[in-house]
Amino acid sequence: MDQVTQMIRVLKTPLTLIGLLVFVLIAGYWGLQAAQAPIPKTINPCVPTDVGKELTPQSVQVRVLNAGGAGGLAKATANEALRPYGFDVIRINNADHNRTVDRTVVIGHAVDDPEVKLVMQFFPNSIAEGDGRADHVVDVLVGTAFVPTPSNPVTTVPVDGKVCLPARANASASPAK
Repeated sequence: MDQVTQMIRVLKTPLTLIGLLVFVLIAGYWGLQAAQAPIPKTINPCVPTDVGKELTPQSVQVRVLNAGGAGGLAKATANEALRPYGFDVIRINNADHNRTVDRTVVIGHAVDDPEVKLVMQFFPNSIAEGDGRADHVVDVLVGTAFVPTPSNPVTTVPVDGKVCLPARANASASPAK
C-alpha cells in the first residue's frame, strides 16, 4: 500500500503538467484559428420605407469624414450644416489616409438616390458618387475647398413611393408593408 501511495505522489506532478500542456496547446490552436478567421462584414441592408411625398433630413443617416487638411472640419460641418436641420449624424471622423479631396464629395448607394440628392443640397459645388452600398448611409467627405451650407437650403426632396433607408433611421418612419 505504501508503494502505491509513493507511486501516485511521484506521478501526480508530471501527469498534471502534461494535462495542462495539452490544454494550453488546444486553447492556443483554437485561439490561432479564431484570430486568422476572416472578420464577417455585417451589412445592415436598407428597409423600404414610406416617407410620404417628401424625404426629410430626419430619415437620413450621415457619416461626416474630414478628407481635407484642416482639423475639426468634419465636426464643424456636422454641427453647423447637418444636425441643425435634423440629419442623423452617426459618425464624425477622418477619411482614409489615401483619400484627400478638394471639393466636398457626397457618397451614397447611387448618385440619383433621394438621400444623396438631399444631402447634396446642403453642399454647393459638391460631387456625388455612388458605390452600391447596401445600407444607404450617406458619407460626406469634406475637402480643402469646403463651401459652407447656404443660409436657406432646400430641406426636402420629392419622392414617389417608398425610399430605401437604413434600418436605424426608420424608427420614426412607418415601415413598408
